[in-house]
Amino acid sequence: MKSDENMNNPESHEIDVMCVRVSEPSWIPALVRFSRRVLEVLEYSTWSLSVVLCDDEYIRQLNREYRGKDSATDVLSFPQDDSNSEGGNPEADGGEPFYAGDIVISLNTLAENARYFSVNEEEELKRLLIHGILHLAGWDHSDNSPEQEMLQLQERILQGLSEEKIY
Repeated sequence: MKSDENMNNPESHEIDVMCVRVSEPSWIPALVRFSRRVLEVLEYSTWSLSVVLCDDEYIRQLNREYRGKDSATDVLSFPQDDSNSEGGNPEADGGEPFYAGDIVISLNTLAENARYFSVNEEEELKRLLIHGILHLAGWDHSDNSPEQEMLQLQERILQGLSEEKIY
C-alpha cells in the first residue's frame, strides 16, 4: 500500500549522489529533484537510490567486473533486489522505505552520446537517469531499437518531464 503522504512529499525519496574521478558538478541538487520526479511519475513512493557520476575508466572497470565487457558504457544499474519483475512496482511492504540500488553514469560517455545523438547533455543525462531507474525496476531490453517497450516508456517519461531542468 502506498502512502499518500510519501507521494505528496518528494523529499521522502532519498537520493544519494557521489562523484568518482570527476569534479562535483554544481547541478547535483537539480539532478536529485529530477530523479525524485521520475520516481513520482512511476509511483515508486518509497524508493531511495544512489547515483554515481564517474569517468570512463571507472565505469569500464565496473563493466568488465560485473558484465564481462572491457569497455566504457554510458550507464550501469545495480539493483538491490534482482527479483523485480519487469514493469512491476518493487516496493517494500507497508510503505516502508525501499532501497532500489545504484545507478552509475559516465559523464565522459554521456557527453559523447549527446554529440552522437545531436541532443544537449542535459537531455542525455535525463535519459540515462530514467534508463537506470527503469533497470532498477526490473525493466530490460534485448537491444537498443526504439521498438523496445522499456525504451518507449523511457522516452514517454523524458517527454513528460521535458520542462524539468538539471543544468
